[in-house]
Amino acid sequence: MEFKVCFCTDKGLVKQVNQDAIMVKVAGTSQYGKVLMGVLCDGMGGLSQGEVASSDLVAAFATWFEKGLPAALSGKNKTERLDNESEGEQADVRAEIQYQWTELINDVNKRLGAFGRANGAKLGTTVVAILFIGDEFIAVNVGDSRIYMLKDKEKTQITHDQSVVQSLIDKGVMTRDEAEESPQRSVLLQCVGASETVKPQFIFGEVAPNTSAILCSDGFWRKLTEEEFTDGLDILPDVTEDDMQKKLDEILELIKSKGEKDNISAIQIYAY
Repeated sequence: MEFKVCFCTDKGLVKQVNQDAIMVKVAGTSQYGKVLMGVLCDGMGGLSQGEVASSDLVAAFATWFEKGLPAALSGKNKTERLDNESEGEQADVRAEIQYQWTELINDVNKRLGAFGRANGAKLGTTVVAILFIGDEFIAVNVGDSRIYMLKDKEKTQITHDQSVVQSLIDKGVMTRDEAEESPQRSVLLQCVGASETVKPQFIFGEVAPNTSAILCSDGFWRKLTEEEFTDGLDILPDVTEDDMQKKLDEILELIKSKGEKDNISAIQIYAY
């Protein structure tokens, strides 16, 4: 599979520091051809030194891509297949990556917690990450940053917000419109660095050609309508990366024109 990528990150209209961190890594493999990983972290706006937390977690994923991914692909796995009835290497690789990412996130959670206690600070970060491998993807989520899949103007959110308002929506206590106005809309159930323990959400799936994955912080998705999102980010097969970047930059300016006060970040990965 081949990829085209664009991204944006902005401190927004109010904050003095951009606490978001983003990264994209690409490598060639003999087994699967080109593999690509995107990571987006949103340092917690109400917590001190959120930029330390987000950049530290992104750096940990960068190191994993260089060292952990080759180990996972080598077949020297520490875990059994997720589906004991399945055959073949791919299931083992999926299980190994899930194991390694869970360990990575919990190690960073402990390290950030210790750093915060030693420095009298409380810091944390969300994370969404996706790895394209062959014609499949592996994704992980902690917090309320999101991953969407977009194809032919059909948008699907594949992550599930780990937030107070989302839990109230799930219970039928609050509507989505009420959640947008709730003073608790930015309160998370867990984040990396500020939670006692972290249980990441994992998502696995197949990737159809000509599909976009959009990783974004809440400052990006919060103020966009369905039409603004899908029309603005829908990709034609012959689009260039420069065209993609121009459209993403236009959406960034639209979000700022709507008065978004938070940091604003997004990565768009077009797989074809």
